[in-house]
Amino acid sequence: MNPSNLVFRSMRLSCLILISLQIPTLLYGQWENPVIDTITNTQIRKETTLQSLCIDDSDMVHLVWKHQVTGGWRIYYRTNSPAGNWGTVQEVGDSTQVAFEPATAWSSEVGIPFVVYVQNSEIYVAYPSGGIWEGGPITSSSQQDVAPTITVDGWGLPHAAWITEDSVTGDYKIGYAMSHMVGPNLVWEVQTLAGSELGPYGLGASPFIAVTAEGLAHVVYRGGDYGNYHIHHAWIDSVGGDWNYEILYSGNTNDFSAAMVIGGDGDLDLAVSGNDGWGFPGRVYYFHKPYGQAWEPYELASLTYSAVQPSLDIDASGTPHIVWMETSGNFYTGNIYYSGKDSTGAWQVSQVIGGDHFAPSFQIDQQGYGHVACHTGGNTSVYDIYHVKSSGVLTGIAEFEDPAMKCASGYMLHVYPNPVRTYAEIFYRVTETGHVRIKVCNIIGQEIAKLVNETRASGAHSAVWRVEGLSRGVYFLHLVVNGSEKTAKCVLLP
Repeated sequence: MNPSNLVFRSMRLSCLILISLQIPTLLYGQWENPVIDTITNTQIRKETTLQSLCIDDSDMVHLVWKHQVTGGWRIYYRTNSPAGNWGTVQEVGDSTQVAFEPATAWSSEVGIPFVVYVQNSEIYVAYPSGGIWEGGPITSSSQQDVAPTITVDGWGLPHAAWITEDSVTGDYKIGYAMSHMVGPNLVWEVQTLAGSELGPYGLGASPFIAVTAEGLAHVVYRGGDYGNYHIHHAWIDSVGGDWNYEILYSGNTNDFSAAMVIGGDGDLDLAVSGNDGWGFPGRVYYFHKPYGQAWEPYELASLTYSAVQPSLDIDASGTPHIVWMETSGNFYTGNIYYSGKDSTGAWQVSQVIGGDHFAPSFQIDQQGYGHVACHTGGNTSVYDIYHVKSSGVLTGIAEFEDPAMKCASGYMLHVYPNPVRTYAEIFYRVTETGHVRIKVCNIIGQEIAKLVNETRASGAHSAVWRVEGLSRGVYFLHLVVNGSEKTAKCVLLP
């Protein structure tokens, strides 16, 4: 591959208007009158996937789907500007080859979307370059490779995972690849996760990948045998290191799919769906793992609704938002729902769109609006691609009201942007007048900088941390007020 324009650029200065001494909190009624766009209007079959949608730094929506043409499936792509203007439909990849199962992720550093898909039982990647789509295979083997998932690290480099056949045993395993630049070329390092056990029906493992800003990969997937399926979690603690494995148990008897997001502070957020057997209602559960701590008890996010195939995102404050499909028995109803937390931390459910809508892909833009891509045709055979934008911000705007941002004492500490390149804005709140200290420490506890060391009145404040001369890596900010302490983790990129 020779992506001639794949030149890394500096991270643009993130707009601080969103945070500006305010942290989002959830409001309701956001889906009552959504903006609904019909992307294509034909009788030709077309379908979205769990990662059909991504949003860039300017809130441009990038949407991919598989489209049936004479000779088989092809991958199509289209954009939607923040003003609501849709670009021209483009075909991704080789127009002479059957391609399906697309997934996309936006690279802020490179300034382009990456799309992975299946072609000739291999995993391919594509990206726009000079007005055309370039790319090539990630894998090249005699084994079957399917169900790709993609994400991008803090350096703008894509990582992918998929289902593959073990070249020795023939068992289904998880394949993984991380990319790096060799001159102008994007090169992939491919490996098979030997400890991933997908069972005899492993093609349904539904992998989903997330990575930290430093490039440490996490993959969740359905593992185990029929009747004893659970979500397995594989991750690495260092680039090139060994894989770790664990099994996560929800309130379902069997779990089939999951989606993960890694927050800027290193927390893991996970949505899991499954059921209690054939014909039993499905449920979506939410898991949270604070950085450096154990998984917290799972929470039922779908309440009394029968729910499957969740798509997850978190807002600027780290609050989770989940979109999912409703089922009745073993059938999809065609209704898509949203689960979010209210100001008390309780889950609430509202409908996004109903009737004949399937396979939602969901993200939140920088203004706090939710975006859902989905397809129709399952109930009506009127095949279409839809984009649904919430009528209101999912995160609202209210000063420091999100309980996820507070410790027990009510203090708050937030770093924005995170990861950090040249400087970060430190937002904090104190609940009483007192002496405030904010210091920055490296991973071995050495103090690197002191940002605040004086008396502050109760309320919201901010400080600026300029990071010139510091090495890339993980740093910790400590807010100490009258003996109480709050800590935030951040990542410094080169």
